[in-house]
Amino acid sequence: MRTFPFVAAVTTFISATTFASVLVFDSAQVFNAGLSNNSLASFDQTFESYSGPAASFTGGTGNYAWKASSNLGVAAQAGVVQTASSSGTLKFDFSSGNVYGVGGLFHYVDLTGGYQSGLMKIKLSDGTTFIRSISSQTTFTGFITTDVSITSLELSHTGSFGATFSAAESLTIGYVPAPGAFALLGLAGLASRRRRA
Repeated sequence: MRTFPFVAAVTTFISATTFASVLVFDSAQVFNAGLSNNSLASFDQTFESYSGPAASFTGGTGNYAWKASSNLGVAAQAGVVQTASSSGTLKFDFSSGNVYGVGGLFHYVDLTGGYQSGLMKIKLSDGTTFIRSISSQTTFTGFITTDVSITSLELSHTGSFGATFSAAESLTIGYVPAPGAFALLGLAGLASRRRRA
């Protein structure tokens, strides 16, 4: 297992750091450009329609299907999916085998659902682990792998955390589209070029 401290870039224009086969982003704009550059389609998930406690939550479909779970269950409130226990790890599973990018607003919440800062451990399915400082509710973290697909992403505490819960406020999934979608993208690009001529 590899563990790396996350160091945010000085500007959003230089916000991708490479560790082996994983690109790490601290800007949603640059992350989305990275998805496009790697020919990945994207699906944006918010959690406003989820509420209350549950064993797990699911969303998306096909290539971008996801499942959120934790050892003692999950909960949703005020547009955030979180662990039901302050000691729990929030895990997102991606079963399609076609996910190569994951990003979002990951942070902590207290008992009332209010944002809390702190250090967060983020672990990818290949065992790569990142330690990230969460300094605001809009702190973005994203990952793109250049070889193996991402089958899970885990959010958990590191250090002293008290009664706070690992949470996700949004999720962007970068996936390999169906071969037919690639053909349609190519035709759209060709049509666009012809209109400009």
